[in-house]
Amino acid sequence: MTRKYPSIFGEWRDPIEKKIDETLEANFDRDEANKIVKYMFRSGGKRCRPLLAILTTEAFGVDGEKALDAAAAIEIIHAATLVFDDLVDKDKVRRGIPTAHMAFSNEKALTSGLFLASKGVQLLSNYKNSEVMRMIGSSLVDVSKGELLDVLSDRSASVSECIAIADLKTASLFASAAGIGAAVAGVEGKDLVGMQKYGRASGMAFQIRDDMLDFEDGSAEQSLGGPNIVTSHCIHEAPRPNNYSDKLKANDLPSRQVIRILRETGSLKFATGKAQEYAMNSKNALRNVKRLRNRKTLEEFADYLWKRRE
Repeated sequence: MTRKYPSIFGEWRDPIEKKIDETLEANFDRDEANKIVKYMFRSGGKRCRPLLAILTTEAFGVDGEKALDAAAAIEIIHAATLVFDDLVDKDKVRRGIPTAHMAFSNEKALTSGLFLASKGVQLLSNYKNSEVMRMIGSSLVDVSKGELLDVLSDRSASVSECIAIADLKTASLFASAAGIGAAVAGVEGKDLVGMQKYGRASGMAFQIRDDMLDFEDGSAEQSLGGPNIVTSHCIHEAPRPNNYSDKLKANDLPSRQVIRILRETGSLKFATGKAQEYAMNSKNALRNVKRLRNRKTLEEFADYLWKRRE
């Protein structure tokens, strides 16, 4: 299975970007305000969540175009959560460019994040589907809970705590992406629940892989600032005796040494296994979804999420 974007991504990326641009093009009379709310989309991104919504709709034999508004809305809401996350973590850079609060101000970033979240919900309301609104409402509550737990935790958080935070902050929105894509296709009942389970498990695979990539691309310093399943395993669950825990907690090691420690303790291998496990769980969830016409594409997407290299 390729670790690059699935080939089907190519045909949807431009439509997703166009819909986002159209949605955020001119909401304010002041050019500065429009510039601020569109800032988070300058650096692109993987767009996994909106793609998941569209792929899910298509997997039920419905034209993915019908899910395009939902896809854009989900990505806009995701961008809002990143604004808040960067503010809370005091991060200065995201995807190679200054974070919103660094480029403008804390106040401007905060209010732009509130606008993005509201705009995304408004766009979803156009579907006039109570299940769509229920799912996105649940995700927003989960993300907020996860952010609070993240703030209350540090790099010493246990593996189970890291998993709980990832489930709330990341996997919940993946669950909604798959669930909303299914709802747009007219799916209800157990099949809708099954798609949410698929999305949630896929989101966990995505987040664990993200935690690993923090170290594989040499950016370990940033990862040591908060809960991360890889470092958590090393600190709490790696074979003893070893003196790695104190070194990681001290947070004064160069990237190369951190990566060497995580390899020697088997922490990167552990994370790989967990990501693969969640991807397998996501594919198992699809087996109980009776109305699916194209299970293979969704299975391949789940594999991509835990195998990707970017």
